[in-house]
Amino acid sequence: MSDNARTFLKALYGFDATVARTAPERWRDRSPCEAWTAADVVAHTVAMNHMIADFTEGRGADRPDESHRGDPVETWQQSFELVQASLDTRGALQTVSKTPWGEMPVEKFLGFVWVDPLIHTWDLAMATGQEPRLDAGLVEQGYRRLQRAGDSLRGEGRFGPAVVETDDMDMAARFIAITGRDPSWS
Repeated sequence: MSDNARTFLKALYGFDATVARTAPERWRDRSPCEAWTAADVVAHTVAMNHMIADFTEGRGADRPDESHRGDPVETWQQSFELVQASLDTRGALQTVSKTPWGEMPVEKFLGFVWVDPLIHTWDLAMATGQEPRLDAGLVEQGYRRLQRAGDSLRGEGRFGPAVVETDDMDMAARFIAITGRDPSWS
């Protein structure tokens, strides 16, 4: 398995732990993602898992979106198992597929998309009243990656304008701020 796949799966494990700690009555709570509930954050990550599983088979994202059906925990667990099995398939990481950023090997796509579940781990934790538990190494790596990407990540369906960083922010708050989220969101 490649470093990019390991990093992606490490970010997913953090998201998985946050899903597991979510109280059932919190799924309809609003999240830091404008117009999304906690369940919507999970549905988005489920859809990403399905898309990546499709990419490992050389298909674009053509699976019907069933991410909002049923229990968010069960739907999440099924998608998590699916993407793990898909990435563990021989040759999956070398498969070239049409992604939202053009044709590329799955391994290359994972090299930048891993920040998505890391960010959404924070979103889900905040929406459901949990203390966000983000891997410090991933946070620092993600912050540097997003700094290099700059404004190319901003716009409709992507990140909003970065929140101004202050000297008293720790690395996790800086990471959240660069994604356009207010680290003090409540």
